[in-house]
Amino acid sequence: MQQDEANARDELIAAIYGAASEVLPASRPLELLSAMTRSDKAFVAHYNFEERRGAIIASFNVEPNFIDTYRDIYAAENPWLARSSYFQAEGLVWRGSDIVPNEALAQTSFFQLFMYGQVIRNTAHLVIRVRGANVIHVMLSRRSHAEEYDDAALAICRLYALHARQAIEVNGAVGTRRFVELGFETAIEELAAGVALVELPSTIRYMNETCHVLFNGPREGAAPKRWAPSGSSSGRPPVAARLPRPLVEVLAQKPVPRSCVIQRDVGDGRRPIFVEIRPYTFGNEADAQTRSGYVVVCRSADTEIEVEETALRAAFHLTASEARVCAALLAGENIFSLALRLNISPQTARTHVKHIFEKTYTTRQSELMKLLVSVARGKIAKSTASGESAPRLPQGAWPFKRPGGLSAD
Repeated sequence: MQQDEANARDELIAAIYGAASEVLPASRPLELLSAMTRSDKAFVAHYNFEERRGAIIASFNVEPNFIDTYRDIYAAENPWLARSSYFQAEGLVWRGSDIVPNEALAQTSFFQLFMYGQVIRNTAHLVIRVRGANVIHVMLSRRSHAEEYDDAALAICRLYALHARQAIEVNGAVGTRRFVELGFETAIEELAAGVALVELPSTIRYMNETCHVLFNGPREGAAPKRWAPSGSSSGRPPVAARLPRPLVEVLAQKPVPRSCVIQRDVGDGRRPIFVEIRPYTFGNEADAQTRSGYVVVCRSADTEIEVEETALRAAFHLTASEARVCAALLAGENIFSLALRLNISPQTARTHVKHIFEKTYTTRQSELMKLLVSVARGKIAKSTASGESAPRLPQGAWPFKRPGGLSAD
């Protein structure tokens, strides 16, 4: 008997964390808790004491119409939640009759209009998490002819409350990580660059869409914006995702170079792809060994970069005319072509370039282009002429955006 109880407790704890990680349905731990406490129904809900509003998050053996009406009507009429002092601390477990005596409960509209028809009377209440006016709680209920919850059942409820609170914290941390990952992935996709994380020897742990297009060509039909290997938060990988053989050979070198150029065959010839490689490691005291890999950043030789002139002006204190000249130079125009397009004289264009050099701490057009490309890569290069750091971009100013319609052809 004791072994069976221990096994049931272990299964309950495993189900709590399994539901928090979305491996099991959220109703599974409630089902096990109901069986162990001999409850007829169970639900977990959130409630705001200031707004007097709540909704059921997950349930076991609860009719769908109960879930809707509880949110719309009965959460605000819940006589137990009206006594907020019983729900102020995490881990508290109460018999419903300890909060509202059964005689007083029978006089409430909540009981007469809601509970009576379901032949429910005895309840148990678990306080899972408290954040200001918001509480996550569990309610268990038994039929009216059943006995009151005893101390053994309440002990199981306390076990559930303890692990449910910890599971919610874990789930919140996972959610935060997914939020951060999605933010980084979105930012990466805005760059005209492919990014991949490769764990040694050549296992792809992450690859953004631009990188996939550069390495493997455009997908047929609709393609997801980003992907990561199966089991990660970003979804399943495309079947054809792979590293080019020349890059695999580069990663196998000792030592691995920091940059290289690989050639990819396309329909009209071969295209060079510039690749930067940076090592990274991951490990902690609990790991048996440190995991190593590489961050791979790749760009096509013919990738064009569009420039937000307003952001350039803010970044380097340029005038509107200087920003237009700067954008034209980055687009590959020379003094004469940009002067013709901007309807200015070549001498005026040279004057603008001179002022751009002064404000960006550069002395030659090649240095200026290197600086701007470095900014496009997310870093500010130091001027080789003056040795001073170029001015940093102000927060929120990002002068480069990914051009639309980037493809491998």
